[in-house]
Amino acid sequence: MPNSPNIHPTANIMKGAIIDGDVTIGENTFIGAGAVVVSNGGAVTIGSNTVVMENAVIRSAEKFNCTIGCNVIIGPKASVTGAIIHDGCFIATNGTVFHGAELLGGTVLAVNGIIHVNTFCPANTFVPIGHIAFGNPVKIYTPGEIMAFHTDLKNAGGFVHYVYGINTAGLPNAEVYKQLTERFLSMVQDA
Repeated sequence: MPNSPNIHPTANIMKGAIIDGDVTIGENTFIGAGAVVVSNGGAVTIGSNTVVMENAVIRSAEKFNCTIGCNVIIGPKASVTGAIIHDGCFIATNGTVFHGAELLGGTVLAVNGIIHVNTFCPANTFVPIGHIAFGNPVKIYTPGEIMAFHTDLKNAGGFVHYVYGINTAGLPNAEVYKQLTERFLSMVQDA
């Protein structure tokens, strides 16, 4: 039987929020209406005095627990999957933080920004509106550098290989997504 959520009695969970699985929510934390906090193969831990605004998605993944510290703000419609966010960080509206990323205290991800897989953000990293952070050491890509980012991601093994362990070299896109959906569906069926 899957783990049930462990929610501190002082946490404020708004009507319409979905919290499911191996999820721990700390003291005085706020989860907004429509937010989704779910474990998909790993644990989710949210510290105290943290704010998860409306329609944000916080989730773990197989091999990637999701840990959010204390005094963190996760903006509306932001998405955090399988990452570690230390105390005192800010993820703005529509910000996305991917698997294996680690954000040290004071990191700011501005509106529509992305912190991609396996990225390490030192303390007080700032990712501007619409920019992408990737790597260790972290590099910030402007919207005009999107092709350079894709090249660097591919050279690092790519998203699908990093997250799901699927070697995509030489595979047509349709085969990549066939293997990816099969892998994901087998993970959720085993949960």
